Amino acid sequence: GRLSKLTTDILRLSKLENQTTVSNKTRFSIDEQIRKILLVLEPEWTKKNIELNIELDSVYYFGSEELMAQIWQNIINNAIKFTPEGGKISVKLFRNEKNISAEIWDNGPSIAPDVKAKIFDKFYQGDRSRATEGNGLGLALVKRIIELSEGSIEVENDMKKGGVCFRISLPYLIEDMM
Repeated sequence: GRLSKLTTDILRLSKLENQTTVSNKTRFSIDEQIRKILLVLEPEWTKKNIELNIELDSVYYFGSEELMAQIWQNIINNAIKFTPEGGKISVKLFRNEKNISAEIWDNGPSIAPDVKAKIFDKFYQGDRSRATEGNGLGLALVKRIIELSEGSIEVENDMKKGGVCFRISLPYLIEDMM
């Protein structure tokens, strides 16, 4: 199973690295997509008794539904993986005139500066104790999809609440949404 996932992720990343634009664009609801992914991952967060705080504005987006799903799947799955038993995860989605923004926060351990600098590199795994749970390609895929979508992603340790927050920004182009 792990070998199959690794092969799929390598092929997907290789394909994305050779793309210059996103194809198969459709108009879809990002908030609904995130809700569905949270439902798919429900056994994982329920098993760890994680408290979810979900604030999702109704947001439509024109892009690849399949690629966007990869973003939310990878980041939320990582949040669940690194959140301690009985911990908390917050998922927020909102938009303004120019951007669609998502914030995924968990109260798991902070990310060391040397790890943070490499977190989006292919095959990099900051937490070697969890090396059997992934292949180090998830965040590299996420970053490439966001780059192709002309967006941005940043990760920071939350100094107020503790834990880690991933912030994603995607362009909101009204003419594309119609």
